[in-house]
Amino acid sequence: MTFIVYSFVGWVWESIFCSIKDKHFVYRGFLLGPYCPVYGFGVVAVLLLVPENAGTLLNLYFNVVVIVTIIEYITSWLLEKLFNMKLWDYTNVPLNIGGRVAVPVSLFWGIGCLILIKIVNPFFQYYIHLFINNTRSIGPILLAILFLTDVVTTFTFTITTKKEVEVHIDESDTENAAIKEYRLKHIFENKRSSKGRTKVLENLSQKHKNLRLHNLNRIVKNYPNMKFKKSN
Repeated sequence: MTFIVYSFVGWVWESIFCSIKDKHFVYRGFLLGPYCPVYGFGVVAVLLLVPENAGTLLNLYFNVVVIVTIIEYITSWLLEKLFNMKLWDYTNVPLNIGGRVAVPVSLFWGIGCLILIKIVNPFFQYYIHLFINNTRSIGPILLAILFLTDVVTTFTFTITTKKEVEVHIDESDTENAAIKEYRLKHIFENKRSSKGRTKVLENLSQKHKNLRLHNLNRIVKNYPNMKFKKSN
């Protein structure tokens, strides 16, 4: 439950931050559901790995920074190698390592984790235990099933279909929003038959052709004296 809760909190934070930055709603994450697992893994790892007797706040802070940096680097590497996705890039941030992690970002996460450990987590843990008790432990099991289903279907989609869909999607769609929209819209259609997926891909292809035709018409309108020459 701690993993699920902080994955959702991370998704909310990322979506709000990136939506404000890009001036339009950005559905963050590589899974369909509203969660960013890197935050869940990060928080759980910090809570499990940070020594109970870490000493001063400064010692606790540096412990957290090291743990979060390692997790962020490994997650970035796995996303790129397994899913061909790059959800963050710190190339332009000083003191970065391959664009996967950067010292200023890690220092920022360290401050955030201190606040988390001392203030936020005790509050969340109270309601997590309340939820577990009120649902007689069934709630966490259902959430775990939903999450694992999302992971399996995302991995399957990446292997079987993603490359076909990417051909018809604007390269500037770095957040994979169009791909997630495709999956959400046609997930049931794809389950019913293979014809559904073929039909959707044909529609995407037709939209791509219509876009090219629209651009051609716009050029002709702007340059009415243009002459076309038939090529052999």
